[in-house]
Amino acid sequence: MASLVIGGTGMLAAATRWLAERYPPTLLVSRHAGGFDPGNEALVPLELDWSRAGFVEAIAERLRTFPSLHRALVWIHGPDRLIPDLAPLLPRPGTVLVLGSASGGPGAVEVPEGIVTVRLGSVATATGRRWLTHEEISAGAVAALADGRPRVVGELVPGARM
Repeated sequence: MASLVIGGTGMLAAATRWLAERYPPTLLVSRHAGGFDPGNEALVPLELDWSRAGFVEAIAERLRTFPSLHRALVWIHGPDRLIPDLAPLLPRPGTVLVLGSASGGPGAVEVPEGIVTVRLGSVATATGRRWLTHEEISAGAVAALADGRPRVVGELVPGARM
């Protein structure tokens, strides 16, 4: 019951730990994978930068010797460029793709069938709007991993400024 996390060492740190606890081993792909949660034996770090050539190929190579994936959590900049190549590596159902507000509204990124999205918005405050907290983002990702349903965390407000 292995899992894969791509880009989960920052805002999604709590979701990465949740996934590693329930679906070990967890291949953690990030520029900072080696320094994330040292001593957590459920995590298998693979330090890669999504913007470098060979990113998908390096993940595919590592997965060849990995147990079958049951869950995946993916957070990458420019998902529209990488998702078509990553999709064959991802379990379906069982994959959650996190899309930030810069990814555009629904339909801006073509998401392969069977991959669930978590779209990040913002939260209204007494003085305007604020970005989501790391806890809110991770909670949305965990909920989608647990129930397999897409969701929006916060509100999607076109042109919102924080």
